[in-house]
Amino acid sequence: MRLGRLLPACILTSLSLGAVLPPQTRDADFSSVRLKQHKDMSGKAGDPPEKYFHESIFHPHYDGRFAETTLDYVEQKRALKNLVQTFLATFNDLGVETWLVHGTLLGWWWNKKIMPWDSDIDAQVSEPSIFFLGTYYNMSVFHYATPRIPEGRDYMLEVNPHYVNREQTDTMNVIDARWIDTESGLFIDITTARYNLTHPHGEGMMSCKDGHEFRDTYVFPLRTTVFEGVSAKIPYRYEALLRAEYGEQALTQTVFNNHHFDDDKMEWVPNI
Repeated sequence: MRLGRLLPACILTSLSLGAVLPPQTRDADFSSVRLKQHKDMSGKAGDPPEKYFHESIFHPHYDGRFAETTLDYVEQKRALKNLVQTFLATFNDLGVETWLVHGTLLGWWWNKKIMPWDSDIDAQVSEPSIFFLGTYYNMSVFHYATPRIPEGRDYMLEVNPHYVNREQTDTMNVIDARWIDTESGLFIDITTARYNLTHPHGEGMMSCKDGHEFRDTYVFPLRTTVFEGVSAKIPYRYEALLRAEYGEQALTQTVFNNHHFDDDKMEWVPNI
């Protein structure tokens, strides 16, 4: 089901098509992206100068260039659903393959939805894909109008210029890109799965700058599924990846973080 349409399809930045700009040439600071904010809440002042993305001073999963406080429980669930749906629809339109990972994949495991206490949404792309996005779509703004947001909302794709550095020693820039809701400040972290040609375990090993490592046969071929009501991709051996990252208990424990899983509703329900 198509979620919305791009109005316009994209707004390209001044990036020179076909060329990758070096890391030091861009910094999407507060003054260049702010909409209605009067104060920068990004936390940039307290971060090392080499760090590109800055989490807000009020919550690590909000962008302080666009928001100054968190949403309430209900509004955050609604905003995150829109965030995921627009992200998946846009990447599908662009022909960029992306897949769910980490806690977002765990949410899919339970009921194909975001876990209601989780504001940390994660996706991965391949190395060719991040180069494509960084070259052609960095700082593009996509406008979506949906039944839940008929007035429309802008989402920005921002690529960390340090994506060209594939080494895990770049600990300040483990996130390669973000899909950002410019109204709420919520975002999706996008990391890149890169082939590690010198890995001691041999050919086919992949790694991300955040330290996660896995063999490519655990990811590919990707499986097609549904997440938050729209088409999505997940790793081929999703269950093994989840067990390795979270343990067996995470796949079976039905009470967690002041919620319990209702099998009849297939929902995580807040404890009263």
